[in-house]
Amino acid sequence: MSVQPPRPPSARPRRRLPVGTWIGIGLVALLVLVGLASNGFWGTVMLVSLVVFITALYGVAFRRTTWLRLPRKRSATAIGAGVALVVMIGSGSAFGATHPQSSEPVVAAATHASTNTPSSRPHAFVADRTPSPSRTATPTPTPTPTPVVVTKNVTETVSVPFAAQTVQDATRAKGTSVVTTPGHAGVRTKTWRITTTDGVETGRTLVSDAVTTPPVAQVTAVGTYVAPPPPQAATCSNGTYVNSAGNTVCSPEVADSAPAGATAKCGDGTYSFSQSRRGTCSSHGGVAAWL
Repeated sequence: MSVQPPRPPSARPRRRLPVGTWIGIGLVALLVLVGLASNGFWGTVMLVSLVVFITALYGVAFRRTTWLRLPRKRSATAIGAGVALVVMIGSGSAFGATHPQSSEPVVAAATHASTNTPSSRPHAFVADRTPSPSRTATPTPTPTPTPVVVTKNVTETVSVPFAAQTVQDATRAKGTSVVTTPGHAGVRTKTWRITTTDGVETGRTLVSDAVTTPPVAQVTAVGTYVAPPPPQAATCSNGTYVNSAGNTVCSPEVADSAPAGATAKCGDGTYSFSQSRRGTCSSHGGVAAWL
């Protein structure tokens, strides 16, 4: 019977990791791949720290050795959970600073690896990070106000001056005048069609133009009558007599020319002042000529 030589004190047997630990390591590796493909470095650190934090909490709560192989002491496990929490918070802040939120929705694209080969990997969902084309804001056109167009008829009146007429009046003394018919101005009515745009006149058209009240002409009468000169008083150089009508009449007299008031020239050359033809120049050779 062979006796094996004793091992030296410094040589220790290798401890093999349990299957659960390998499974945890594989899941963490998968999360690392997914985080690197979708969220970058800080997203990957945040995912790994989240898994470590949850696993450490589980070990603290149930005092079990997890795939992380942390000590069963609650204090050590709690320290690991705290470190994972701090790392998770720091990586989340760094991720938020390097990945600002965009108003465009991120569309997740599922990338399926081929499953026909032994080296195929599990399906990984990779977020589409293709930057969307920038959109230029189209300015909203300012609506053009519709102009307010109003058409109305406006009537206006215009004074028509009257004419002046002058007529001669033989019954009135010369040099005098009087207005026999007073003049009155007439009225002309005009109708306009006016168009306004936003209260401002833009057009004017004459629709009608008529004299609604005709003017009355003023008539002035100017006198033309000239009074005859008063008869000169007859001078009776041969005396007078009273005729049958009782009027005093000059007696016939001799003169070179017909004196004022003589009515006939007698046959003997005297001039008679008789006021009737009967008996004129009866004692002077009869009437030679009537004056």
